[in-house]
Amino acid sequence: MRAYIINLARSTERRAHIIAELKRTNLDYEIVTGIDGRELDLTDRSIAEPSVVSYNRLPEGAVGCALSHLECYQRVISAGANEALILEDDVNLPRDLVSIIDAVAGHLTGAEVTLLNYHTDEVCQLSSRAAISLPSARLLALPIDVSQLTSTGGYIITRAACERMVKDAPPIRANADDWQFFYHQEILDRIRCVWPAVVVKNPKLDSTIGSYSLGTDLKARVLGPLVRRNIPLLHQMIVLRRQRIFRQRNQSEIVDSSFINKPSRIDG
Repeated sequence: MRAYIINLARSTERRAHIIAELKRTNLDYEIVTGIDGRELDLTDRSIAEPSVVSYNRLPEGAVGCALSHLECYQRVISAGANEALILEDDVNLPRDLVSIIDAVAGHLTGAEVTLLNYHTDEVCQLSSRAAISLPSARLLALPIDVSQLTSTGGYIITRAACERMVKDAPPIRANADDWQFFYHQEILDRIRCVWPAVVVKNPKLDSTIGSYSLGTDLKARVLGPLVRRNIPLLHQMIVLRRQRIFRQRNQSEIVDSSFINKPSRIDG
């Protein structure tokens, strides 16, 4: 399976990081130059719908991110691949990633996405019903509630899903990680997750969207310039805070439940 890695041209540190991670996995990959939202005219409705711009605290980064993922989908379609791995450049990868994604690929059908990294505000519950065993004691499982899921750090997507995602876009109608939107709009037939998560965010790498996980906008404006100076003590404090946030947002569990992907089309 080919991997498409999103990386902004200006993000040289993140590019070096992800290439080092990829070398450990022996993945076949392609670097996709991300679209820098700072260069976009967000008043142009052919680029993004006003609702997406007004919804986001940092709309330039969000829209640029969404367009970058669409570029990956276009490349998957052009390559004629049945499925592909999409990765952002701030993640850590396990050495056995290839065996896991190859195993997942054998179970994908229709317009489907399988998340290898997922964030939730509460503990993410995945159903034991119809869960499939994967290498390294992992499971391929359905989320109880797709509205919990965010993150585009790492996921597998089928060509059918790519074709639907690009059919009516742009303009951007939702954030790249708004999985419930794509599911409820019937763009995606199914969303599954690998449990435990395979791909994890690296807390040492700053966000290119513009947030530094510092809390309020005021804090970000005041501390943002200091972060970019890479002051050791401040950077260490931010890394520790990100680690706490990632731990909180990466909690997940397998539960015994018959309620899957509310409202469900899984059995149809």
